[in-house]
Amino acid sequence: MTLVRLVPVLLAVAGCVAQAYAMACERRMQRYRLPGVSCWTATLRWDGGWRRADLFAPEGLALQRRASRFALRGVGWWTLAALSWALVLKLGW
Repeated sequence: MTLVRLVPVLLAVAGCVAQAYAMACERRMQRYRLPGVSCWTATLRWDGGWRRADLFAPEGLALQRRASRFALRGVGWWTLAALSWALVLKLGW
């Protein structure tokens, strides 16, 4: 019983770790702005600077893709955590 209740917590923690890694990649991406591009110019745009080779070097774009991938994984883990928690409550485990 206790192990079953631990599953949603572990899934939520996995989601938090994935989101933290995504934020770290996003911050590291800023190091690869092209010369003359400010943080304001690169990120506070309607498109967020997504896949813009005129704003970021190829290394920064790779970090951007990695951040996006891990952010989506984190949302997936959180969704699974919420569903598993609802299942635990529904079945009374």
